[in-house]
Formats: sequence, C-alpha cells, structure tokens
Amino acid sequence: MNRTLFIFIISLVIFACKKSDTKTPKDECTVEIKHQFKNPYEATSEVLLQGNSTHQYVKFRLFNIEQYRNLEANGVVLLDHPFDAIPDKNLQYKIEHTATYAVYYGVVPNNVNISKYQYEKIKDLYMPEKKSIDGKINGEEGKQFQGNVTFFDPIDSVQVPLKNIAIIVKDATKVAYAYTDDKGNFTIYGANITSDTVEVLIKFDNSYVEIHTLDVANIFGVFNQNIYSLGFKKSCAFTNLNIEIGREFNNAALLHSCAALYSFYKYVDFANHYGFQMSSQKFLFWLGKDAPISTSYATPMLHNMADQNIANPTQLLSNLFGLPANLAGTLAAVIKNQLPDLYAPFYSRYATAARSSFIETMFHELSHASHYAKVGPAFWLPYVEYIYAHGGYGEAAFPNSGIIGMSEAWAEDLSNFGLFYTYHKQKYLENNETPAIDFIPYGVYHDLQDDGTNETFDNVSNITFPQLYNVFSSDLRSVADYKAKLKAAFPAQQAAIDILYAHYGY
Repeated sequence: MNRTLFIFIISLVIFACKKSDTKTPKDECTVEIKHQFKNPYEATSEVLLQGNSTHQYVKFRLFNIEQYRNLEANGVVLLDHPFDAIPDKNLQYKIEHTATYAVYYGVVPNNVNISKYQYEKIKDLYMPEKKSIDGKINGEEGKQFQGNVTFFDPIDSVQVPLKNIAIIVKDATKVAYAYTDDKGNFTIYGANITSDTVEVLIKFDNSYVEIHTLDVANIFGVFNQNIYSLGFKKSCAFTNLNIEIGREFNNAALLHSCAALYSFYKYVDFANHYGFQMSSQKFLFWLGKDAPISTSYATPMLHNMADQNIANPTQLLSNLFGLPANLAGTLAAVIKNQLPDLYAPFYSRYATAARSSFIETMFHELSHASHYAKVGPAFWLPYVEYIYAHGGYGEAAFPNSGIIGMSEAWAEDLSNFGLFYTYHKQKYLENNETPAIDFIPYGVYHDLQDDGTNETFDNVSNITFPQLYNVFSSDLRSVADYKAKLKAAFPAQQAAIDILYAHYGY
C-alpha cells in the first residue's frame, strides 16, 4: 500500500476515535422532508442569473488526513461517494479511492477557499440555511429520531399515512432503523449515531412484503429491495422528522413503490375485515420501470409457490421472459424462488404522482392473490401457464379458458368492492353495473350479492362476497363448474342463478 495513503487511513481512524472535550450542544429541531434532499441542492437558472448560489458541489482528490480535516473545519460536508448515489442492498456505496489519493464529494460554502486542493467543480448550489448548529456532535449518548411518513394518494388527492415502511438513519457505516405504524409514525433510537450529518433513507422491505424494481438499464438490480435516499441533513435530534412523499419528489420509482406498499396494506385491511385469506408467505413485488416485460399487470405468485416447494418449471420462464429453454433452465437454477408474486408496470413520465389506475389495478391483482390463498398452487400454476402461453386471456375456445372466465371476473368485481370499501366512492360499484362485454363475465359476482331491483335478469340477492369466496376450491376450473357448486350451496336461488348466468352467456 502506498505509504501516504496508509498514513491517511491510519490518521483518519485515530481522528474518528478521538473523544471531544467540548460539551455537546443541545440539539433539537423539526425537519420537514417534502422533496428529495439534493444536497447538493441544484441551483435554478433564476438563482444563477441573480448570482445567488450559496455553495458548490465539488469532487475532491485528497492526499492526506489534514486536507480532509481542514475542509470539514471550514464547513464542507464530505462523502466518499456522490450525493445522489444509490446504495446496494447492504446500504453500502461504491467508492473511487486509488492507491495515491482518496476521492470525496463535497458541498462547499462559497466563502471557503479551496484553490489549494485538487478538485473538479460539478455544479453550483442553492442551500440557504434556516438554522445552524454550532459545533460537532460528539456526545457518547445516541440520538432519538421520531416522526411521521405520509404518501400522496392520487385517488383522494391527499397525504395518507404510509404503514410498515422502513425509515433508516445512516451515519457512515452505522445504521439505525424502525418501521412506521398504522398512522405512519416511527421512533428510532440510534445508540451509535453521533455525527453532525446523517443520511435518511427509506426501504421497501418488511416481514410480509418486499418491493423490487425491474429496470432494463440495471437488470440485476431486480434482486435488491427498493431503497431510496432522501438525502443528507445536519443531524439534529430530529425531534419531529416529517416525511411527505408527494408531488415535490419527482421520482416515479419512489412514488410507485409507495403506491404499491400503500395498496397492499389497504387491501390487507379490506381482506381482514371480510375474512378473505391472504398468503402467510412473504410477498415479492416487481415494479417494471417503463414496462420492460409487459404493459399488463400480473399476479403469478411464483415466489409463494417456490416457498411452498413447488418448482417453477423451465417452460414457465421461457414463456414469461421469451428465453430459449436452455437459458431459462440456467436462470431458473440461479434465481430459484426470486420470481415475483406480483408484477406491476410504471412509467417514468408519472414522476410527480402515482397514477390512480395503478392503485386501482393493484386492488385487482391483490384480489388474485387472495384467490390464490384459497385455491393454492394446484389451481394457480395452470392458470399462470395459460396466461403466458397465450400472452393474456386468450379466447373462450382455448383449453383451460374457463379458469380465466371465472378468476378474472372475480378479481375485477372484488377489487371494485374493495376500492369502494377503502375510498367510499360510488363509481367503483358502478363499474360492476356496466361491465365490459367479454367471455369473462365481469359483474356477475356483483349481481349475485346486490338486490338487482333495476335488472330484470337479476333476481339473485344477498349472496355476499365472503360466501362467494368460500365456494372457490382448487378443483373448480370453469364458470360452469362454479355455477353448479354455487347452486348447490344456495338451493333456494337455483332458478335465479341460472337466469343470471344465462344473461352473461353461461
């Protein structure tokens, strides 16, 4: 190792371990995060024209510890990676140090002279300080971080609490985290967090669901949970750390990750209320950036089926990804049970708010997931194979199309019922009143439970969605099979059931 670099590293370690004799200042504040901390904040063209930039974003080459300490002493915030870098799944960053110098990225106040350093200016910044904190925070006691996280719900156009998202506070290699509760609140105690600058991150991974992004520009990134840095901030105790993930973030992947997590837990609330089952296995979601596999949503439940020791066949991978059989076999061995339970495409152009249709379609897909929990892999694997073999729903004449007719109508009708339960908007029930014409009998389950007073063909009533759900079993593979079992379960309404199904072509 180069002697200069060795001395630099040893000195840095000694400096990091040195205990301050100064008294730790009282450190309390409120922080509102409504947009991603650019830190550096990119100066607007208006600011630059007015000559109002306050800082510079600079890439330094540092050759010894004195250079590092002198920059810090002059108020320069330094990191060994770009401020907008994305951490890996272990929250680590790729560094650029060489045998002769260390690379650091810094936010430099304009009044600091850096002419004696080797550096490259990246951009001008605008970072007006509302409150300053004097002195470094080197106390032995850790810090408590508490606050609230909300997400912009595009259906109601309001900020809503985001449940079970991991909030992470990172001080160099020290990490502390907590999960939000039903009201979006969290409290983190970081026993080792003593630095004056920390990074705030959110991670979409908990004991019940994890969310990944499939991006053709970074195909292997699909194996990592989605982690987003909200940026760096002077680490006052964050007595109130309020995070609003909404229109000001300008990040489609982040907003749709939030929408997926929010939809999942709102659906779980709905399912629990009515007694619909959800798998006890952990869910794996893939969000497809700009629809790299398909513009259609899907709920193949492949991760859950693998967790239940049911192998995902090579031909399924071939149909899913369009891969040659030999490559699909290799991929199956590599990724094992890491194929998704749910796939949902999103688009970069929706960067300031998730689409309402994204959440609405998530309810449809999660209704499939609930159906899977009732019927199991013996029903679901042929269902998934059919979908990918035919590139969608196919036609009524195709073998196994009865699975499609029965299940897709169920997911659509139940999702509208779930959306009505969640949002109290009549339009969702009206969707079931005027369904699309198809070999899939959209609306039939709705008609089975409503009073049908305005429809001459509908004399069935008061068969609830939970009762309809309990009719499903792994051996029912067509609309006709379902109708026969339904009639057996409700003998007093057999004639009315026949008339209703005849209206739908069955």
